[in-house]
Amino acid sequence: MKHDVATPERLVVAARKLFADNGFDRASVRAITRAARANLGAITYHFGSKDRLRDEVLARIVGALAARLETVAALPLPATTRVRRIVQSVFEHAAEHPDAPRLLVRFLLHTGRLPAPVLDRQRVLLGSAVRVVQDGIAAGEFRPVDPFLAAFSILSQCIWFHLIRGVAAQINGAALERPEGAAAMADHITDMINRALAPEGAP
Repeated sequence: MKHDVATPERLVVAARKLFADNGFDRASVRAITRAARANLGAITYHFGSKDRLRDEVLARIVGALAARLETVAALPLPATTRVRRIVQSVFEHAAEHPDAPRLLVRFLLHTGRLPAPVLDRQRVLLGSAVRVVQDGIAAGEFRPVDPFLAAFSILSQCIWFHLIRGVAAQINGAALERPEGAAAMADHITDMINRALAPEGAP
């Protein structure tokens, strides 16, 4: 039984690394099971297929961030402060899991669609940001906007800035790839978002 519990976890860890390094198609079942120290039929036995193993990898990535943002959205703080916490949380998650944004973008570029387990968690993730925007509108902190599009913009900017940090550092020589660079990016995004959502006439 201990072996059965450990094997799926090893498969997820091995698959995540190989998917990030090589892409989904080029990460073969043989390579994943070899890296996981499992027999060739382990993926089918535990997950049903390589696609379902991929779905589990992606669902864990999105699920961990979704749980983080749910906690932030529920905080009894002004919406502007919670926007800052959301942005910081995305950057912190990306720092702890540097392969996560790349894996998600690679998958979306490859398929254009999210599998159901990932989509469910993505809805929770976006729902938390939507809630914060709605609270801000209701409290007069934000002007009336489409909450979903505003939430989508917040999260998209975080992911894009994280992905492009290396290129941005090459262009201007700034230390954007270091922790202080990530913090500067998070501050910039927060400032841009809160200013964009501010009611007309706000200072």
